[in-house]
Amino acid sequence: MTIFVIGGTGLIGGHAARALVAAGEKVVALARSDVSEATLRAQGMDVIRGEAADHDALAKGIAAADTVIFAPSMGTAETPVVDWMIDHMADSGKSLIFCSGTGVLGERTAGAWSENTFAEWDEFVPSRALDERVQLEKRVRAASQRGLKRGIVVRPPMVWSHDHPHSLFVGVLESVRKTGTACHIGQGLNMYTHVHAEDLGRVFRDVVLKGQDGAVYHAVAGEIPNRWIAETVARYTGKPTRSISMDEGIELWGKFSALIVFGCSSRSRSPRTRQEFGWVPEHTDMLAAGEAWLKQELAARPV
Repeated sequence: MTIFVIGGTGLIGGHAARALVAAGEKVVALARSDVSEATLRAQGMDVIRGEAADHDALAKGIAAADTVIFAPSMGTAETPVVDWMIDHMADSGKSLIFCSGTGVLGERTAGAWSENTFAEWDEFVPSRALDERVQLEKRVRAASQRGLKRGIVVRPPMVWSHDHPHSLFVGVLESVRKTGTACHIGQGLNMYTHVHAEDLGRVFRDVVLKGQDGAVYHAVAGEIPNRWIAETVARYTGKPTRSISMDEGIELWGKFSALIVFGCSSRSRSPRTRQEFGWVPEHTDMLAAGEAWLKQELAARPV
């Protein structure tokens, strides 16, 4: 099988691509620069030069592949690109795997805890800001009605690795540098589930090889309240924690991050992924990885 990976130089797409290479599959990845191309080729992949919104480059990759993984970080710009891909792949018998995210499940709790946690098949009401992505998920999942072999959605939660810290650690440390305090919104009891990028890469591998048409797959390794992360950053920086309002959070981190990350609860479960693939995460101690990153970061740039 040949798999075309869009976003193969990123955290998610890169780990997906490398997991597929390790499984003996042929991977073609998109590269925007000489450095990216050299890196991908060294990792055993073929390369097509171009960007994720470049229809000519996408068409070349699609033509060469049996399955396409779309996993770049494009925000709302992804919608016209993926819709174009569905049209271009119509009646091809090829598979499309779209990387979404559990942000679509998020509840704006302003830092309060929520007992709600969602499996792959659970119904939910998305926020107005994320409804566009939910509708795109639905079009991908229905793509076999357009003559694709499979249309599948993978929804990662917050993704981290030992080289790439959980984004909340980065944001809270930023708050220390700006305000002298480790900030969390409200009570800080809200939380995102999380997964290590290597474990997520194995999910993408399994979805490519065994995933069911029309399915959604999650990948969950654990969850930690935002306040715990703030308290960890406070301990390593020697600064106090501080609860802030949503308005203060918007001023500090920007509207999107404050509403969708720092003030949101996005809790998910992955029973389908575990049942169908026998998937079990190997890396679960996100807090320890964050502490290791903090030590390195603060040694290089003390507060």
